[in-house]
Amino acid sequence: MIVETKTDCCKIVSEDIEDAIVLEGSPNAGLIGNIIGWLLVDNLKMREIGYIESKHFPPLAVLYKGIALHPFRIYEGEGLVLFLSDFIVPQEVVFDMTNVIVDWMDKNNSKELLTFNSALVREKMNPAGAVANSTEALDKLKEKDLPIMQMGNINGISGTLLTQSAQKNIPATCILAETLTQYPDPRAAAEAVQGLNKLLDMDIDYEPLLKEAQDIESRLQKLAEEVTKNPQPPIYM
Repeated sequence: MIVETKTDCCKIVSEDIEDAIVLEGSPNAGLIGNIIGWLLVDNLKMREIGYIESKHFPPLAVLYKGIALHPFRIYEGEGLVLFLSDFIVPQEVVFDMTNVIVDWMDKNNSKELLTFNSALVREKMNPAGAVANSTEALDKLKEKDLPIMQMGNINGISGTLLTQSAQKNIPATCILAETLTQYPDPRAAAEAVQGLNKLLDMDIDYEPLLKEAQDIESRLQKLAEEVTKNPQPPIYM
């Protein structure tokens, strides 16, 4: 049955799925969350069960295999529920939207929340790490031997979900991968998937992301070589 969960600025229209682990994937630096979300949908054959709607969202439809999809969809499969956005959620909507997600989780007795984000760095030094919103969630990270980020800020939907879910006593974790760029970084996403596999005892295949990363890196290398071989003459004013 399709039901609605509302706030003033947005609403969730979806099936109720109880006792699930909730994942959130939305665009950030390197598009980590979005890349992982699409990988999970394909890998786990997840079923679309609803969407989030707001008049503040951009006028947008996402095309996938010839079908126009809602830009912020909800999927379920194998005990997981995934909130997947294909656009950057406007800042003025983030607080209310995360509240409606947390209300949905509370109503459906969700077990825990797992979200993804990135750390923009000049040089990659560390594997994907994680942060938690409670002692209980932090203990789980330690048990799974995941590196823990000690200091810093978690921006956007991920950060707000961590704090808002804590108010409902829902354990939550954010997996962070280092990235060198704002552009799509499938290699960083693959590193985050390795953390996801450890945390949830899963075996999500991240090899397609590594292949995609190699293809991107190869194209960039060829472009750099072409520029070196054929330098453009300077422009004088």
